[in-house]
Amino acid sequence: MTTEMQVLERLKAVIATSLVALMEGEAEIALKQFDETNVEIDFPDVDAMRRPTMLYIQPDYGNLEPLGMHSDLVTMRATVFILCKGAPNAILVRRTFALYSALYLLVRGDPTLGGFIEDARITDMDYYPAVTASATITAIEASIDLQWSKEF
Repeated sequence: MTTEMQVLERLKAVIATSLVALMEGEAEIALKQFDETNVEIDFPDVDAMRRPTMLYIQPDYGNLEPLGMHSDLVTMRATVFILCKGAPNAILVRRTFALYSALYLLVRGDPTLGGFIEDARITDMDYYPAVTASATITAIEASIDLQWSKEF
């Protein structure tokens, strides 16, 4: 049985290993280092960010629909927060949107997360030019629906 936590861990792993390769843009917005440390399954805490660029995955809610006698269709909504700091605002804006575009390409290009689930899709996004009244932190919040069948 595929659990919700396994799906979140898979999303984290796919983002950590594949996201930066899909980033487009100038050299000044490129990330010097990006790996599993840049992605956490947690609510974002701007004061405790380990690196200047972080992605936080927060599970929001789930929905279960019966498929058969021994399976359900699970749809889980998660929010991916993209936070960038430590650079001039013009660079932060471009870096944040480059990361969002890469996330979009990642999910559209492999909606099954390597065959782990049945479908993933970004449903909406919000841009925050300043986080916690600070012009030095820029963020995007993207909602993702993750869908798979849960056998029991």
